[in-house]
Amino acid sequence: MTLSISFHYDREVGFKSDSAEMETVYLRDPIINNPMIYSPTETMLFAMSGCSSYDVVLIISRMRKEIKKYGMQVDAERETEEPKVLKSANFTYTIDAEVTEEQALRAINLSLEKYCSVTILARRGGVRVTYSLILNGKKVCEKQEPKLD
Repeated sequence: MTLSISFHYDREVGFKSDSAEMETVYLRDPIINNPMIYSPTETMLFAMSGCSSYDVVLIISRMRKEIKKYGMQVDAERETEEPKVLKSANFTYTIDAEVTEEQALRAINLSLEKYCSVTILARRGGVRVTYSLILNGKKVCEKQEPKLD
C-alpha cells in the first residue's frame, strides 16, 4: 500500500496541505511560528494518539459494546538538546463504555502492541510510550507499559 501527501509553504499561514479531496492540514513553520497551529512534533503526537484511539474505539465496537464517551490526553517530553526528539509520551484514555477493565485494557494493549502503526513506529524509534486509563470515571491505572498477555 502506498501513501502520498503534498503541501506547500504559504507565507500567511505556514505549511498547508494540497489535497482537494481531504480537509486542509496546517503545520507551524519556523518563520511565522503561529502558536494556534500545531508544530510537526505536536502533529506526530496527534497522529500517534489518533491512531490508537481509532483502534481502541474499533476494538470495543467489535465487542458489541456501546461507547458513551471517549477522550484522550497526551503528555509528552522532548529532549532539551538538538535534535529535540520525543523521549516519552503518556496516553490517558478516558472511556465511558459498557466494558470491563480487562476488555478496555485489552483494547489499549492490542492497539499499542499490534495495530497502531504510528505509535509502534515511534516506539521503535526510542519513544517510551505508556498509558493511563480512566474507565467510567474510575482511575484504573497510571503510566503502564503496553504489553499483550
